[in-house]
Amino acid sequence: MRTLILAGTLAAISVAAADLKPLDAKLGLWETTTTTEVDGMPAMPQIPKETLDKMPPAQRAQLEAMMKNRASPAAPRTTTSKSCTTKESLNRGFGMPENMKGECKNDVISSSSSNAQMHMQCTATKGGPTSTIDMNITRIDSEHIKGNVVSKTDVQGKTVTMKMNFASKWLASDCGDVKPYSRR
Repeated sequence: MRTLILAGTLAAISVAAADLKPLDAKLGLWETTTTTEVDGMPAMPQIPKETLDKMPPAQRAQLEAMMKNRASPAAPRTTTSKSCTTKESLNRGFGMPENMKGECKNDVISSSSSNAQMHMQCTATKGGPTSTIDMNITRIDSEHIKGNVVSKTDVQGKTVTMKMNFASKWLASDCGDVKPYSRR
């Protein structure tokens, strides 16, 4: 469920390039560390012991690990990833592939070469949940960017709040094997 909410939030971060000024940042390989907290996640249903006993050991271990991670859904999770930033990706703004977007109303609150603030109101396709997303990105200098995203999504009649804080740092002008993000 956490992955679905994260994917929904990221899918909603789609802003028309004309509305968003590109940040004044170096091109090339960037590393981003993101800390995510989720509050209000519905409890995961318990799986009967007899069902667990019938599972192959590897599948059971994977499921038990997943259930253990869900035991404390509000515990922060930190991930680090690398991405390749090109001139095109800076000009394009933020977004996911077109086929992942729901029905979203995007408002750029402010946008400059050093800061961007956005508010989004989204309804997922096919009767999915509604979400509001607020995003702030700040350029510290041409090699460092930080920001946060707060998403509120209705899930099974409850509001699930996801907070993501991130810090990105430029590593090199050559992206090596890391490919630029594509909307396709």
